[in-house]
Amino acid sequence: MDNWETHDAMEAMTVIRMAGRFPGTKNINEFWQNLRDGVESISLIGEQEEIL
Repeated sequence: MDNWETHDAMEAMTVIRMAGRFPGTKNINEFWQNLRDGVESISLIGEQEEIL
């Protein structure tokens, strides 16, 4: 595959579905809104808190 074929293949990709858990959001739509709006949603985890 040459560079042009690789470039064409990369432009043809589409994300169809995405799921995840993100701090400060109830769902993926809120996550994207936070990214768009520049909302800082990072939270620190203390030593006593459990990571799931």
